[in-house]
Amino acid sequence: MNPPSATPPPVPFAQRLTWGAGSLATISYLNVFTALALYYLTLVLKMDPALAGLLITLARLIDAFSDPLMGWVTDHTHTPMGRRRPYLLLGAVICGASLPAVFSMHSLFEGMPPAWGAVMIVLVFYSLGFTIFNVPYLTIPVEMTRNRIQRLSLMSYRSAFMMVGAMLGAAGAPALVEVLGGDTDPGAYQTMGLMFGALVIVFMLIPFFGTRGAYAAPLEQQPSLSLWQQVRTVAANRPFVLLIGAKCTQFVALAVTGGTSVFMFTVVLKQPFTLLPWLALASTFTILAGIPFWKWCGRFMTKRRGVLIGAAGEALASLTWLLASPDWTRETLILFLVARGIVGGFFGSAILLYSQAMWLDTIDYDQERTGLRREGLYTSVYVFVERLGYSAGPLLVGLFLGASGFNPDLAPENQPASAVTAVLICMVAIPTIAQLGMLFFVWLYRLPEIIDGKTKI
Repeated sequence: MNPPSATPPPVPFAQRLTWGAGSLATISYLNVFTALALYYLTLVLKMDPALAGLLITLARLIDAFSDPLMGWVTDHTHTPMGRRRPYLLLGAVICGASLPAVFSMHSLFEGMPPAWGAVMIVLVFYSLGFTIFNVPYLTIPVEMTRNRIQRLSLMSYRSAFMMVGAMLGAAGAPALVEVLGGDTDPGAYQTMGLMFGALVIVFMLIPFFGTRGAYAAPLEQQPSLSLWQQVRTVAANRPFVLLIGAKCTQFVALAVTGGTSVFMFTVVLKQPFTLLPWLALASTFTILAGIPFWKWCGRFMTKRRGVLIGAAGEALASLTWLLASPDWTRETLILFLVARGIVGGFFGSAILLYSQAMWLDTIDYDQERTGLRREGLYTSVYVFVERLGYSAGPLLVGLFLGASGFNPDLAPENQPASAVTAVLICMVAIPTIAQLGMLFFVWLYRLPEIIDGKTKI
């Protein structure tokens, strides 16, 4: 195997912190959309849920197929700012504008029902902005360090900011909509979109400025390979293939759960969005507390084992939603949400930390195996799979709601019993099956690690 061409120096604290801060933007950008887009399209724009889910999925699929192209572009870019950083700036501007546009479609198409083609254009604009920023953003740390402990440190910063972004997007945005006017008020969504658009552009600019001067290995002459040859060599990287299989199932679980949560609260539990922060706060603080614990455990056990523990725990945690009842008092429900957030957060932090570091390991394995530096290509494939997983979420939720008789003209709490069943399937059954799929792929993953001088799987 060919050795890496250079050993990066230690990553300064400021670069670790500012790079990680970008994840607050990317995850809040993603989670606001995941949590509220389908709900907004059906209950504000009055679209059929199956059609709305299909449009979201198609937009994300277009985004997914643009990811490999974006990876190739960043690998072959030469500017005074480096290969990746110019796209951080461009992506920040597009994302800051597109998020408000998504939740302002009632104004953009005022006086007429929005044609599906017009909605599709806005959704594609949103999705491509994420690609332009996220592919180079995730590629930067691959070049910054090869040390496994430093990588765990880098990913711990990212994980911490991710959880704050997840809380703001998945719970803060719906709660803000409720406070601003209610879950079916168009103006509330528009104001929320403007506020989160400003948040996104600020936190996307932080890594743009903060990674100035970050280490990047000198670009070496690479052998010319056809697209088919590149696909074949990537497919031969068995640990990477298994990892993206695991991540795809994880992203399906996250997307379905994220898109169903607001329906779970209003349709099944008959509660307002303002209760969502209890779940999000408990989950976020537990993950933030769990990351140092799992990082410490990483000194003694492999990342593979950590993900196996996390996926098994998350599968069991998904089943706990079957215990919740609309007949509970508000206090009892809050207690349940806090407990559910703690359990899910503890196991989720293991998946979050270890799976990200495993992805960097598989890219190193490719370079050692082939002598090629293809960080952008691998990152784009990783993000492509992420988009595929997230694409399945709204489609599944929309199809189940459409088949169940969900009526956009009825208030959420007045939906038929069949719609309640459909929401429970999406909130419990699909995520549980997806987490079991993740267990299967990670069990087959066999990239060894050196821990205390010993090779472990």
